[in-house]
Amino acid sequence: MRRLVSSPDAVGNLTFQDTEVPTPKANECLIRVKAFSMNRGELKRSQNDPLGTPIGWDVVGVVEQTAQDGSGPPTGTNIVALSIRSEGWAEYVAISTRFLAIIPQSISHTDAATLPVAGLTALYAVEKGSRLLGSRVLITGATGGVGLFAMQLARMMGASVVAQIRQPAQEAFVGDYGADEVVVTETGQEAEQFAPYRLIVDGVGGELVRKLTAFLA
Repeated sequence: MRRLVSSPDAVGNLTFQDTEVPTPKANECLIRVKAFSMNRGELKRSQNDPLGTPIGWDVVGVVEQTAQDGSGPPTGTNIVALSIRSEGWAEYVAISTRFLAIIPQSISHTDAATLPVAGLTALYAVEKGSRLLGSRVLITGATGGVGLFAMQLARMMGASVVAQIRQPAQEAFVGDYGADEVVVTETGQEAEQFAPYRLIVDGVGGELVRKLTAFLA
């Protein structure tokens, strides 16, 4: 089979490698990969990882071989999964049944591939706020994968969402994903007008988040 591996000197820091189809452990399914998504952390790692290092967290595919211990879905099932060994950008990958879920028929492979890293990060972050009904939530870096999921989840939990972005042209875009208010700012100071916030989900870090913590209720 072929898989993508890090190659610091190649264009995009990635190259194809021919290798054997993995042999699953007893608690793993062998997945024939149909789609995967790219995360910023993976692409940064590919610039520095040794030549030939596998890559890829988010995977969607079909169960090619069921887990020997009887856990997990049967052969032919469409699944979304997280490759904790970061081996997902390949034609086949072995993944523990603890880290996969069945995809509903209504969800496309490409949509499902965005869920594991960005979707779960956003979910865990928004759940930290708890009792968001009627509260105000600030999402920084709102156009990123985590930000887009966090805005939608916060709205579902009954919050009023304020999105921080850096480009005015992105205002309508984040509005479509659930932002009630949008602040275009590099420093974060403009977000004070909507304070206080019950929760800040930060996708930027650095000096910006240090300033914004003063706006928490």
